[in-house]
Amino acid sequence: MKVQMREIIQAIPALSKITGGDLSLRLAYQLKRNIAELQKEADFFSEQRQKIFDKYGTPKEDGTYSFAAEKEQEAIHELEALLDLEVTPEAETLEIPVTENLHISVNDIGLLMPFIHFVEE
Repeated sequence: MKVQMREIIQAIPALSKITGGDLSLRLAYQLKRNIAELQKEADFFSEQRQKIFDKYGTPKEDGTYSFAAEKEQEAIHELEALLDLEVTPEAETLEIPVTENLHISVNDIGLLMPFIHFVEE
C-alpha cells in the first residue's frame, strides 16, 4: 500500500473511533496490527515536524512556537513536503462488513478509504 503521509495523519482519529467498537476477534487483531504499522509512520512525521519547528521557530513558555514571517513560510513549505511524502507502510487494506457495530461519520469513512474497505455481506 502506497499512501501519502497526510492520509495517515488525517485517518488517525477515525481509526481511533473504530478501535472502540465491538469487532470480531479476527478483525480486531488485523486492525491492531495495521494501526501499529501506521503508527510508525505517524511517529516519523511527529519527529520530523518537531525538527522543522525547532529549525524555523522559537519555542514559547506555553509549548507553542512563534515564527518570523519569512521563517514561517519556509516551515510551511517543509511541512507540506513532509505531508506529501509517499510512504509504504506494511499494512493491508482491511475489509470491514457494514454489519460491524461501529459508529463513525461520513467524513470518517472518507478518511479511512485508503486503509479500509467497507463491504456489504
